[in-house]
Amino acid sequence: MNSKEFEDFFKDLEPDDIPVVSDDSEEDLVFSSFFEDETTKKAPEKKIEPVPEVKKAPKTDFEFEDEVFAPPPPKDEEEEKPVQKPAVKKAEPEKKKTPAKNVSSEAARKKKKKRINTAYNWLLTIVWVSAVLAVSIFIASFALSSINDLVGFSKESREVTVTIPEGSDLSDVANILEETGIIDEPFTFEVYARVKNMEGRLASGTFTLNPNLGYDQIFQALKTRDDGREIVKVTFYEGMKVTEIAERLDENGVCDYEEFMAAVDTETFEYEFESMMGTNEYIYHKWEGYLFPDTYEFFTDSTPRSVMAKFIDNFNNKITGEYYERMKELGMSLDEVITLASVIQSEAAYMEDMEKVSSAFHNRLNNSSNFPNLESDVTWFYYEQEIKPFVEDEAVSDEYHVSYDTYYKRGLPVGPICNPGLNAIKAALYPEDTNYYFFVTDLEGNFYYASTMAEHEANIVKAGRGG
Repeated sequence: MNSKEFEDFFKDLEPDDIPVVSDDSEEDLVFSSFFEDETTKKAPEKKIEPVPEVKKAPKTDFEFEDEVFAPPPPKDEEEEKPVQKPAVKKAEPEKKKTPAKNVSSEAARKKKKKRINTAYNWLLTIVWVSAVLAVSIFIASFALSSINDLVGFSKESREVTVTIPEGSDLSDVANILEETGIIDEPFTFEVYARVKNMEGRLASGTFTLNPNLGYDQIFQALKTRDDGREIVKVTFYEGMKVTEIAERLDENGVCDYEEFMAAVDTETFEYEFESMMGTNEYIYHKWEGYLFPDTYEFFTDSTPRSVMAKFIDNFNNKITGEYYERMKELGMSLDEVITLASVIQSEAAYMEDMEKVSSAFHNRLNNSSNFPNLESDVTWFYYEQEIKPFVEDEAVSDEYHVSYDTYYKRGLPVGPICNPGLNAIKAALYPEDTNYYFFVTDLEGNFYYASTMAEHEANIVKAGRGG
């Protein structure tokens, strides 16, 4: 069949037998274009305008020209998308604000560090300022103390015996002067002495000095020495009375007996403890009990005051703060302790007996309703030997009698009856714990103690004191 016949064949067909060309059918378009002639080419172009639109319709499915073909995703993948979205959202909180937190933490750290540095700087400033102030105060205080020491300003006036050993250098002298209370600043003293060219020019020996002396006066005293006077060493035993001390000083050419006794009854030295001494008008010798027994060196032909100063300065050094604290515990004054110690010293020679004798006296003092008197023979001896022979007025003598004799005087005598040593003072402060109220000695010095009168009477017989 040629083309003519083929065309006639289609013309004879009934309209219903001709297939309908659908714009949406790709197959029909292809088939229709197969029969296009030159005269019908333009018409179909209008009819196939949708074709490019059809090609554009699946724009999400196809890419033209340089774009790669991408088929539509399967149904299963489309359904999974909603499930994947929460997963993406969950990941977000982990990244969320992480940088912000780091920035904030870094800023806080820097701020804290800045505060610490500021506080540290302030602390250093405060420490530095405090150190400067402390050093300034120390320097000012040292300077003021040195000036006062240099001129002896506002210092206690009292005489002190100072011994400078042979071969002492300037440092030794300064230390000795400090220990004896003459100066307060040995360093300043040394520097000033070197400035004044006094090194090696200060003499050794025993000197009487006063803390209120200036350095120049001290130099003068230490380099001036009367080599024509002899130095004597004299020992005074515990329990000596002031009259016995005066006699020994006179015998050794230190000072006159009468002049010394006059000084004993009248002199003052402005020691702090002087205000604690007894003031009763019937104390026979003012300084009895306070001339500390020891071995001393004196210049011959010394003044009584300078001699007394050695005894009293020694007493002041021996009675330490510990003893004053113990006095407070016992409720006793310094005068009462020294008075009791003088009685103990006169009764006993050894520490063991002193403590027991002290116990008997303390027991009586603490039980005065039953034992109002100490009944110590040595107090009667003191009146008989030291007072009665020198008091012409009988009435006055009687007053002294009842003030010292403990068979009449209740409690302690009015004042010390001798100059006790350190052991007797300790025994007065620290008695042995006993229930003794009585004691007696035999001719050999052995002691017999008792708690009752019956025991005491028996001891008197044992000691050979009865009858």
